[in-house]
Amino acid sequence: MASLSRFLRALPLAAAVVGVFPTSAPARSAETLKTFDACLKYVRNVPHNRARTDVDWDELREKWRPRADEAEPGEPLRAVLNAMLVEVGASHTAVLDPEVYEQMMSELQGRPSPSFGLMLEEMRPGQLFVRALHEGGPAEEAGLVLGDEIVEIDFDDALASDALVDAGYDPASDRTRLFFLRPSVTSVDLLVRSKRNGPTRAVALDAVPTSGLEAGRRSVRVVERGGRRIGVLHLWMVARGAGRFVREALAGELAGCDALVVDLRGRGGFADEIPGLLAPFRTKGSGTVRWTKPVVFLIDDRTRSAKEILSWNIRREKLGDLVGEKTEGAVLGAGFMPLPGGLYLEVGMMEVPVSDGSSLEGVGVEPTVPVRHAGPWAGGRDPILEKGLELAAKAGRPVRRPI
Repeated sequence: MASLSRFLRALPLAAAVVGVFPTSAPARSAETLKTFDACLKYVRNVPHNRARTDVDWDELREKWRPRADEAEPGEPLRAVLNAMLVEVGASHTAVLDPEVYEQMMSELQGRPSPSFGLMLEEMRPGQLFVRALHEGGPAEEAGLVLGDEIVEIDFDDALASDALVDAGYDPASDRTRLFFLRPSVTSVDLLVRSKRNGPTRAVALDAVPTSGLEAGRRSVRVVERGGRRIGVLHLWMVARGAGRFVREALAGELAGCDALVVDLRGRGGFADEIPGLLAPFRTKGSGTVRWTKPVVFLIDDRTRSAKEILSWNIRREKLGDLVGEKTEGAVLGAGFMPLPGGLYLEVGMMEVPVSDGSSLEGVGVEPTVPVRHAGPWAGGRDPILEKGLELAAKAGRPVRRPI
């Protein structure tokens, strides 16, 4: 179904090319330079960057403006701008594809938008793998698992496919790249390999309207371990309604569990939602929903932003173990603005200190129990979740008292 729809969409596209003339070089140059100038101006003048002495803004302009002048509008220009922003080295600072921007805005508000329900990572140079899957999303339902290699997308090499778009994380030279499948594509055919040098299989996916908040609701489940009942929930994003979602899960399906695993892996969100997320687990927490049994929290190297402030408070207040990897250290307060030409700028505007006045920007939060995330050809194994369940099962066992 996906391959046929892709073929049919290509027919009118080929016909439409006839009679389309390229933008003249002077007009194209004026457009790209207008976008470049606006981007650099915004980034340079936000409060966080105005105070910096480690960036020579004039030198940056002199180096990158000619490259922007030579770039085509759209994706080629966006690549140049993000390469420049690598040198700025601030979190929440990236030029976003319009589709990624629109999806991010929907996610922040907890609104459904078309999605394939997976994140992909270039774990090895030139090779793309499944990094994360929405519970009950199209990709998981189609049988994809963590660590699967995506060899082809719509019969093109995976990383060369037009259906692939970077996930809007901060551009950096020292981190692997993350990607989404464009929701506007609506359907894709994948060629997937689950084992190193193993056979490939075809997987067809269709995008459906969903959100991280909905995936979180679908993630709520009870796992039996060592005779204990362990509740699990995944907070994909600190979106509007995240606190209510957690409280409802604790008071509902998970209320009778012996222990709890809260998965904090994923993007950040709104810092003002953090008190409501912490309240059920605090000794002197407010509200009617309280969790007084053991709890374990999961983090990894892509846990970022508001989730890092949440993790810092969890560790400081000793609310439960943090299992996984050091968080990303991306904690600037972000703003968004349109750029000329249709692109969008996300820019880290100011420090968001934690309660002791320190900043987590470039620092991150260390786990109390270090565990590496799943790598290539993991076969669906999730070492961080497995360790979390193990610790929760041990903590959830009642103390044996002498008779």
